[in-house]
Amino acid sequence: MPTVNGTLSGASVAVEIVAGSPLAATGGMALVTSSAGDFLVKRTSATAFVALTAQCTHQACVVSDATSTTYVCPCHGSEFDPATGRVVVGPAVSPLGQFSAQLSGNVLTIS
Repeated sequence: MPTVNGTLSGASVAVEIVAGSPLAATGGMALVTSSAGDFLVKRTSATAFVALTAQCTHQACVVSDATSTTYVCPCHGSEFDPATGRVVVGPAVSPLGQFSAQLSGNVLTIS
């Protein structure tokens, strides 16, 4: 999965969405890394995004892989729904945590 850098700003993480970014088009997914932690982000429409924690709920590995329909933990194979964080395939039993994601201009703010 592509990786994008985020910048910590107060209690939020800001991500600039530029042309060519994996998050520039609807359906795009990326692992956003920042000093505040890692997030799985999917663009669901022109103005809407879903942001989930990238820390697997099984043994805290960073979920860094994806198929066309799920996020995949590389450590033990747990799979999660990108829209909700729901577990699709175990061994994880708890969903990924969801964060607020707001787009203003070309900056996505995760809080």
